[in-house]
Amino acid sequence: MTSTHLLLRSSSYPVLIEHPARYNDLDPSRRIGRDAIVRWFEDARIAVERDVFGAGLTARMRLLLASVRVDVLAPLQVIPRSATGARIDTGQYRIGIGVSHIGDSSFAYTYGVFAGDECVATGESVSVHATVGGPAPLPEAVRAALETLRTDAPAPTRLERGPSRLIREAYPFRLDVRTRFGDLDPNRHVNNVALAGWYLDGLAELHLDVLGYPVGGPLDGLSPSSLRVDYLDEVRYPGIYQLRVGVLDLDETEVRYACGLFDGPRCIGLAEAVGAHRLEDEAGDPGDLAARLEPFRMRNV
Repeated sequence: MTSTHLLLRSSSYPVLIEHPARYNDLDPSRRIGRDAIVRWFEDARIAVERDVFGAGLTARMRLLLASVRVDVLAPLQVIPRSATGARIDTGQYRIGIGVSHIGDSSFAYTYGVFAGDECVATGESVSVHATVGGPAPLPEAVRAALETLRTDAPAPTRLERGPSRLIREAYPFRLDVRTRFGDLDPNRHVNNVALAGWYLDGLAELHLDVLGYPVGGPLDGLSPSSLRVDYLDEVRYPGIYQLRVGVLDLDETEVRYACGLFDGPRCIGLAEAVGAHRLEDEAGDPGDLAARLEPFRMRNV
């Protein structure tokens, strides 16, 4: 259980925003993709900041996302459904957002996604106020505005990592990624949502390799239920980067992955994900996926 799981009621959040689910939010399992939920959090974050900071201050500030986490608690579909399976009348989800921590140059949000009264996903993110010279103190006007959004939630968790997580050769699986112009945001670097999609692509490619490249992609249900991304440096266009994936832990039902994004030997991004490995295809059992994932454990380097 993460700190975000503690806020499972919509009344815990100072702001609730209705958000429609779109067809292109769906992944191959016909459920809302994890990268789509990262985008929903971004939409909520920007809407709140424009409202509480004001357009003028928002335009002058440079806020960079340092990390984001998504935890999916129940299936999300285009037409929201309650815990009993009944359709939600509005046809929209609600995103709760509040501020859980205010530091010198950074602050953190906590999120909840609701279908009716049921919390179906939670999350957290950290934003950093930056100038050309690096992190800068938050303006007093911003600090005061953030205080109005305070909610009773723990500060975001830190991604635990040893020195090997920053070493490219510690990750057994490799995927090369070329940046696209359409991935850029107004800061002229690859957007955080696009980068979250890169890590999900890396996991999907690993699953394809493990399953023998089935037509139509990996089996439904292999998408992670939890995804955490740490943005260590900007990813630029044009460029070709190495995305690496390894297995951290395996138990009877779940697998925990580690991901690293590298510019040459330099690590510029990290991620962790947790997902299932016990699945059945239409014909029955696809085999022991845990045993197939064993060769991809992180290396000691």
